[in-house]
Amino acid sequence: MSESLKKKHRFMWRNLILPGLVLVGIVSYLLFFYSRTVSSNEIKNILLISIDTCRADHVSCYGYPRQTTPNIDQLARESVLFKNVITPVPITLPAHCSMLIGTIPPHHGVHDNVGYRLHESNLTLAEILHTHGYTTGAILSSFVMDARFGLDQGFEVYDDFFGPAVSGYYSNERRAENASRLTCAWLEEHQNEPFFLFLHYFDPHFPYDPPEPFASAFADDLYAGEIAYTDKYIHQVIEKLKELDLYDSTLLIITSDHGEGLYEHSEWTHGYFIYHSTIQVPLIIKVPGGPRGKKVDGVVGLVDIVPTICGMLGITPPSPMHGQDLSPILTKKRKIKKDERYVYCESLMPSKRYGCSPLLGLVSDRWKYIQAPRQELYDLNKDPDEIQNLADENPAVVRLMRNNLRFTLEDTLRTNRPDSRSVLDSESRKRLESLGYIAVSGISEDFEFDDTKDDPKDWIRLHVNLNAALHFLKIGDYTKAQAWCNQIIAEQPKYILNSYLLGKIAIGRNNIAKSIVRLEKFLSQIDEISDDKLLAYVEMYVADAHSLLGFAFAQQERFDNAARHYWDVLKIDPDSAETHYNLGNTFFKQDKLNDAVEHYIKALDLNPNLPDAHYSLGNSLLQQEKFDQAITHYREALKLKPDWQGARLKLEIAETRKDQNEKVKSPWLR
Repeated sequence: MSESLKKKHRFMWRNLILPGLVLVGIVSYLLFFYSRTVSSNEIKNILLISIDTCRADHVSCYGYPRQTTPNIDQLARESVLFKNVITPVPITLPAHCSMLIGTIPPHHGVHDNVGYRLHESNLTLAEILHTHGYTTGAILSSFVMDARFGLDQGFEVYDDFFGPAVSGYYSNERRAENASRLTCAWLEEHQNEPFFLFLHYFDPHFPYDPPEPFASAFADDLYAGEIAYTDKYIHQVIEKLKELDLYDSTLLIITSDHGEGLYEHSEWTHGYFIYHSTIQVPLIIKVPGGPRGKKVDGVVGLVDIVPTICGMLGITPPSPMHGQDLSPILTKKRKIKKDERYVYCESLMPSKRYGCSPLLGLVSDRWKYIQAPRQELYDLNKDPDEIQNLADENPAVVRLMRNNLRFTLEDTLRTNRPDSRSVLDSESRKRLESLGYIAVSGISEDFEFDDTKDDPKDWIRLHVNLNAALHFLKIGDYTKAQAWCNQIIAEQPKYILNSYLLGKIAIGRNNIAKSIVRLEKFLSQIDEISDDKLLAYVEMYVADAHSLLGFAFAQQERFDNAARHYWDVLKIDPDSAETHYNLGNTFFKQDKLNDAVEHYIKALDLNPNLPDAHYSLGNSLLQQEKFDQAITHYREALKLKPDWQGARLKLEIAETRKDQNEKVKSPWLR
């Protein structure tokens, strides 16, 4: 072959082979780039952080104009940030149930903070991971998440203890500083084990009172100050992960259970409406070896957390599962397809408290639909603040969303759902009420599309005024409580709780005669209620009205009347330690010492951390010359209230009289 011909052949092969090799290389690279998933071997640990009551739009990396979250922002630059995340319910306990189970409330059965306990048939993320060899722990920061409400399932450590009761009162929450301190200690203890840790912060919850320097720096926006304070202590946990060389092997997730109304749509806090101010939350996921600084526009939900973690670890999630596995987005260069998903949300509060229609909704990438007597439809792309209701202009979209919502509910409700309703004990009710939650008895779950009921939008002013009045009553500001009560009376003069509120204000102002008139009027009105749901809501105030009347009559030394009302309380709530104590006092003041002792003992059986009950029982036993028993209870009172001089004096008297009595019985001791 001539040299020129050889060169021609080499040229031809080069032109054929080299482009082919380049093409193969490009294809191989693209296949690797697009199909590469993060190996579950790279994920040793999982840390899920929930910041209670954190609106997405108050986090800096979600666009808040003030710097509230520099540490979360830094994490977001190393993570995937989901921009459109929906909680199924703007209430702490049920939202966390969905977060840790992956199903919506109509399935797991928890719809409120009070009156529910997660049924053990629900399989939690902790249970799933524990069976796959992970050490499981949880650090909680509010009594709302107490183990008695069922979310401790699968956790080997569930730290919901905020310290011993002091003077009969429990601490019902912990600060971020303490939550992070406990978390860092837990991480040190379990650093050599694969672990799943759930960390819950509660600080942004109302009332907003961040410590310094955040109180001063955010004096005009204390809610944002609480978020900034929490961010500081999240940084402490992240630094501990780095110090222990765990950061790069930890799947780290930061989210929230719900947002806060902040008076948008007239809502003060959360739980009533399902607008984005209370149902849109942050979600940031840092994957070991995964994408950095990526933002995802498509709609997702808190229910996606469980299937996503399972997907990242190669674990088959349990069924049913209403969430979607987002791991392809976290590990591959793939977007969520537009208009292919609807995320469910609900609020049954208007139905349970006021007999209105429930609020049930769906959210897509573009549309937000709220089922109510006056249906609502919002174009979230053009109207993210949900100001312009487009339901009348878009009947086809309304039909589509309404039908999808109906199908979602029918599909969920036809399955064998656990009954997570429970009876709330007296102590739990008081502790939840101290956090601002209202306990409703006779819970009824309403998912009906009944357009004949009142629209919740028409009751929001009453709801806000009532919650404000109850808040100021709780903290003892009777002037402000009266002002909010006056608002209710002006707008709804026949509202049945008016007399109850006025009676409670009169008690606070020591106007005993007026309180009796008001509270007796309230009780007389109960029989006139025909709406069963409204009756269930109002009935929870009946026991308190009887208790207040018992106190009022006791102040007037009308002890038989007082005892009658305390007995009425015990008919409703037989496990009320406080009522047994009050009943003991009425008998003591009538010199019915045996009856008094009986009820003081019952009170202490129900709650041994009542110093007043120990003291009063000591007084009754002292009068009965049961000196040893009296001394025991005075000492118990002093353990609970070490600075109580009255109890110390009575202890000395009991010890002296005991000594004198022994000398009388034994003359040789004189």
